[in-house]
Amino acid sequence: MTWHILLFLFFTAVGSGVGILFFFKKKGNRFANILLGIYTLLFSYELLNNCLKWSGFLNRETFVHLTFTQFPLWVIYGPLLYVYVRKVTQNKDFQRNDVLFLIPILAIVILNSPFYLLGSQQKLNVLNTGTFGEHTWLPPFSIDAVIVLMFFYGFLIYLDFGPRRTPTFNENKWLKWFVGSYLGFALAFATYIYLTRFGIMNPNYDYFVDIVIVFFIASLSFFGFVQPEIFEGKTIKEVIPFVKYQKTGLSNALSLEMRNKLEEIMTQDKIFLENTLRLDDVARILNLSRNHTSQVINQHFNLSFFDFVNQYRIEEAKRLMTLGSPKSTMTQIAYDCGFNNRASFYKAFKKFEKQNPTEYLMVREAS
Repeated sequence: MTWHILLFLFFTAVGSGVGILFFFKKKGNRFANILLGIYTLLFSYELLNNCLKWSGFLNRETFVHLTFTQFPLWVIYGPLLYVYVRKVTQNKDFQRNDVLFLIPILAIVILNSPFYLLGSQQKLNVLNTGTFGEHTWLPPFSIDAVIVLMFFYGFLIYLDFGPRRTPTFNENKWLKWFVGSYLGFALAFATYIYLTRFGIMNPNYDYFVDIVIVFFIASLSFFGFVQPEIFEGKTIKEVIPFVKYQKTGLSNALSLEMRNKLEEIMTQDKIFLENTLRLDDVARILNLSRNHTSQVINQHFNLSFFDFVNQYRIEEAKRLMTLGSPKSTMTQIAYDCGFNNRASFYKAFKKFEKQNPTEYLMVREAS
């Protein structure tokens, strides 16, 4: 047995252990942990399948029925992560529309069914003669469709649950690392497929790409483990020590002092009412660098600069709406609070309040 098979058997064992650990992990949401546990175990199975292939065991009657069973997994990973992120960001379980995720999975199983339903001896004959294409209904472009789907799921997760939906800085930073790990896996997978298709890479060297894939899957599992800490108040810096701000020269004492000063100028001076307010303007008032000012906001308020400012603007808008001046339209309130237009006001209001200003007023009046 070669070194790379032993290496990946080790990764398989570690991945299986991590997957099982997710099932018993007490911190965080149990449903979300189970989803990541399933994800990690499925990937460990795929690694095991590769080990059996490299060692020639898949060409034996004992294991031949495992051949090509990893195909459906390629379109399962994305939906699992989508439901996972939705659970930890919006606390939603399975939805009715989630059945749509089953379509590509069922399609692959059905299209491969002529091969899957063969007996062991027939499968061995197919493998030995290289006639798999004659025993599947998969079209030639099917692997391209799988790759497109993998990237689609990654971008869908970020678009549906990214900065537009979640104002907090640390959660968004975590989401970027998490989705980035999945997209890295998808990119490594696509790289292997196209390098071998065009003859640039020998298919027998696929374990080099698998090492890269293992790195991204391990990263994704790591971010799954630290997710509860991120969403329960710890900063990115505390949980992921290699991110920025580790060595910026801004002491804790000065950081706290600047936090208090920033709160003061926002609540008393109401600088957020200036619709041209920028990070550089705040940095100048605090007599800090742009980077240090951003650090104070990110660490102490868990918000990006614009979300930090907009949060004050939304609170001011709610105060003005409560006054109920008949001359104050929503557009006028938007301008009075520091927004440049009605559209950005509505977008920010819904981001923080989960409803638009009109709905907010209706609920308030009804109560």
